[in-house]
Amino acid sequence: MREKPNSLLENRYQILEKVGEGGMAQVYRGMDIKLNRPVAIKILYEHLSNDQDFLRRFKLEAKAAAKLSHPAIVNVYDEGETKGLHYIIMEYVDGFTLKDIILREGSLKPEEAARISLQICDALLHAHSKNIIHRDIKPQNIIVSREGRVKVADFGLARAATDATITYGKSLFGSVYYSSPEQARGSSADLKTDIYSLGIVLYEMLTGVVPFSGESPISIALKHLQEEIVPPGNLVEGLSPGLETIVTKATRKERNLRYSNAAEFYNDLRDWLQNKGEGERLSTSFLQKIRSYPTYRKQGVTPEKEQKGELREGPETSVKRKKQTTKKYFAYGTAAVVLILVLFASYQLLCKFLFVPEVTVPDLTGLSLEEAEKELSPLELGYTVISNVHSDTVPPAHIVSQEPLPERKVKKNREIELVLSLGQEYVKVPDLDGRAEHEARLILKEAGLEMSLNHEYSGAVTSGYVIRQDPGKGFQVILGETVHVVISKGKKPVTMRDFRGRQLTDVQEWLTENGLVLRDPKEEFSTEFASGEIISQFPAPGEPVQAGDSVDLVVSKGKEPETAQTYQIKVHPRVPAGRQIRIYIEDKEGSKIAFDGEYQGQEIGVVGVGSGQVILMELRGQEYRTIEIVPFP
Repeated sequence: MREKPNSLLENRYQILEKVGEGGMAQVYRGMDIKLNRPVAIKILYEHLSNDQDFLRRFKLEAKAAAKLSHPAIVNVYDEGETKGLHYIIMEYVDGFTLKDIILREGSLKPEEAARISLQICDALLHAHSKNIIHRDIKPQNIIVSREGRVKVADFGLARAATDATITYGKSLFGSVYYSSPEQARGSSADLKTDIYSLGIVLYEMLTGVVPFSGESPISIALKHLQEEIVPPGNLVEGLSPGLETIVTKATRKERNLRYSNAAEFYNDLRDWLQNKGEGERLSTSFLQKIRSYPTYRKQGVTPEKEQKGELREGPETSVKRKKQTTKKYFAYGTAAVVLILVLFASYQLLCKFLFVPEVTVPDLTGLSLEEAEKELSPLELGYTVISNVHSDTVPPAHIVSQEPLPERKVKKNREIELVLSLGQEYVKVPDLDGRAEHEARLILKEAGLEMSLNHEYSGAVTSGYVIRQDPGKGFQVILGETVHVVISKGKKPVTMRDFRGRQLTDVQEWLTENGLVLRDPKEEFSTEFASGEIISQFPAPGEPVQAGDSVDLVVSKGKEPETAQTYQIKVHPRVPAGRQIRIYIEDKEGSKIAFDGEYQGQEIGVVGVGSGQVILMELRGQEYRTIEIVPFP
């Protein structure tokens, strides 16, 4: 950071003081002198400012986050660049991060933890409705203001960080404690990712510890994938089973078993509070405790020391010290006499040591103890083994290093300190069967092994998962060796058939056999294809397709029916009024009686579909006779 306090960004944002730093940026308290309001200024680290891909994602996510407007979300006001520094201007919240509060308190009362989680849920609900996933919910990104408002910061910005040059080993070490199994596996994040992380935050608020810890980010990530969380009730005596159930549901490893959305999480927390007769606002006692946190240091004295009484001296203490003075002087005199005697004896021994002849230390590296003893005995030197280490170059039970080093001058009778080889270090190859590629890589790295990859088609193993490994599980290999892993590419592609003119039921059977997914087929009228036959398809015939691919089909509904029309029929002049007549219609729909009754001398309307004819018949005696046939188009 090259900017100094009281410097201006873009002649508008005044930098006042540094208040923290995170995985992407240093954070400063500042002032927007144009609007006269306090702001938080995040200035990206220079190595990220030089990463063009990261900057592009960062700006997109910052713009998306700026669209969020919610009381529980830290507002994003602006982002920009000046003098090669990229910054983001955010709402300044006067308060403490949730991580600060947990570190000070150890753990929170269940009611306060539920209230804080309730406000975080509310923030997630709003952001998720805008299709913005946080991806990095953790106590460091949650601020509790002095007024009792919980604020979530950095919405969406974790996506830019995760996709850029930031690694687990550095900037995201703090995040891995709260990462979901799908993030550890390398899968895509969704709204249930945020729900898992919030569940871990709630767990930490209740117990004072995170459920998984380890020596490296990789070991922690693997625990999120493989180990079950210790129920918080095991760590907190008397914890409500209802609240423990909420934590357990939010932190399930399988996404489909977690809360479906933040609203469900919110409702369960609210119901739990209501059943206990508790309100949703942070309690006054809790806020008073936060406001009382010390924010000063005086002459190196912390308030904690003052509270322990380590720095204050009352009258009684002064009297006691005077009584103890004489005793101390006597003790000091006795100690001085003893010290003189010890120094004299040491001087005598030193003189003897100074007159011991010196010899040159031989080079013992690579020798066995027996060989080393043959080298040391003529020189009147001894040896002692101080440790054993693994070595790729020195055989077992042979010397790896020595102290003093070869060619050094030492007194006779000196013992040379030796480090012996245990030989090469061996480890067991872990079982990678059924693991996703990213998860397999993490497991091998944690075991100290490398991984080489090949890909093959497989009808039995899902794409992206391990088919086999060499060496197999349990095999002993040298630390650092490479395990060869074959990853499935899914089923082997097949050539798309020509479905045109075939019935949909036949096509569905072939698609199912080859693992292809039929999306909702469209239907169209066709003069070429009968009802139920395929008119067109995508992918086209002859193209390669693979299990899991989607197929689009257009299915014939047959010929489009013609619109019915009404025709006015004039009855033959020979038919007098009052006579019994019958009129038939013969058209595309077949033959039907259109009129049967007494003729009253009027035109008669008949309905026909497409081309056809009208047959007029008159009742004569006991039977009808055809009088007239009238065609219509």
